[in-house]
Amino acid sequence: MRKLLILNCASTATGIVRLNELLIKLFERYEIDFKIFNLTDKIGNLTEFSHLLITGSAFFASRENEHDEKLYEIVQQFTDKSILGICYGHQMLAKALMSQNVCRKSTTPELGWRKVNLVRNFLFKGISEPVFYQSHFEEVFGLSNDFSIIATNSNCDIQGFQYKNLPIWGVQFHPEVTFAYGQKSIANNRTKFVAKGDFFQDELKYPQQIEQNFKIFENFLKS
Repeated sequence: MRKLLILNCASTATGIVRLNELLIKLFERYEIDFKIFNLTDKIGNLTEFSHLLITGSAFFASRENEHDEKLYEIVQQFTDKSILGICYGHQMLAKALMSQNVCRKSTTPELGWRKVNLVRNFLFKGISEPVFYQSHFEEVFGLSNDFSIIATNSNCDIQGFQYKNLPIWGVQFHPEVTFAYGQKSIANNRTKFVAKGDFFQDELKYPQQIEQNFKIFENFLKS
């Protein structure tokens, strides 16, 4: 029986609520039971879950924080199941699997709608020439040969990976983000991070272009 554990890594109470709302709308369309927890929740028995989703966050993966060990322990309990990490979740998943810090500040941060080059992979079935929402100042680097790089673009060499041909994936971009959610986040972040430079880019031709991005979750849940 499939059951999804979603680890909402948002760093503020407002962020947790907002991301929960987005995730509930997304996963209600699929025939799978799911539960959402944040990093401060006591999760309890993990054996009932078949899939783990780790979300993005305003935390920086290159720095230690009080929730790291908890996240690493959860990942270790899912290495014989299915895992998908998104943005911060992608970075922390890489750290957990490598048992070392493989995250660093990005030379070119990304904010906005960006094209990503995909390698043929089960996770990307049904997706072609995609444009994804991006919002990150850090990136993964220095992965071992246990990892296959399955997505890249001109700003970030590791936009996605698969671990040991297992159903364990990380993606730097945000396939869960709708057009409305993304536009609001872009407006907020451009104001918030203007002092660090305006890294906004828009390669989206029309809003419907991102509809195919949700196939990533269909594929993940079938793994």
